[in-house]
Amino acid sequence: MIETTTRMRRREEIIHAAVIEFCENGYDCTKMEDIAHRAGIGKSTIYEYFPSKIELLTATGESVLERILLDIKQMLLNDRPVRQALADYLEYISSVMGTIGNNFLNLVGDQEVTNVIHKLCIRYVKTMSSELEGVLRIAQDTGEISPDVNIPIAVSLIISIPSPPFVKLTKHKFIHDSIDQLLALLFSGLAPR
Repeated sequence: MIETTTRMRRREEIIHAAVIEFCENGYDCTKMEDIAHRAGIGKSTIYEYFPSKIELLTATGESVLERILLDIKQMLLNDRPVRQALADYLEYISSVMGTIGNNFLNLVGDQEVTNVIHKLCIRYVKTMSSELEGVLRIAQDTGEISPDVNIPIAVSLIISIPSPPFVKLTKHKFIHDSIDQLLALLFSGLAPR
């Protein structure tokens, strides 16, 4: 049991170091020895856990995505008005994109790396679509939004809002104003009639 716990901890340390290196330097410029140095281990130790750099990238991306999805699920589970839940979601995902999202774009390059990122994005969209559909259906049931709103279309719109221009806008000191104005616009279409 101690060996398994130690291995799990070491694996997480490697992934944590990889996130930082990949985000700072991009995939192509990140060296396994840099990740090892940051994790305080030898390069060969990384290969005991991840046989290749692309497998480390995949594990790193999955780890980051799991954390993001867990945070968002917990955020959306809170019993509060749908508008506040969506404001928190937009603020959180914009912050994440501003922190790692733009740097993660440095990873896109060869086809293998692009495929890893694409699979992670597909998983994010599918999972978030399901989560947000549930939130909006409850909001319809409680009368917070109109019963004739097309929920899949509303979800597609909400998921597509956090983009590089929106993240840039929300990085300024008026993040809440930007999100509030966007939600006012969105809710003018979602409001019960």
